Amino acid sequence: MDKIQVIKKKCCGAVFAGCCEPECYTDSDWLKDLKKYVKEGCTVEMIEKGQFNWGKCECVQEKNKNQIELF
Repeated sequence: MDKIQVIKKKCCGAVFAGCCEPECYTDSDWLKDLKKYVKEGCTVEMIEKGQFNWGKCECVQEKNKNQIELF
């Protein structure tokens, strides 16, 4: 069965990026982004292609980070 390498947010585990196998091992842009996100604390997993679902972060940390500061 085909696999997809996914990146999950540190705070809630929402899937926000994915790359099919075997390209996930050779695509230089993917590997560069993967390194960046792992350094930020995100997790990486291999999942079955049929199990792949995009996630949406609902964490309080993310909501506060995206708010505009007025004062």
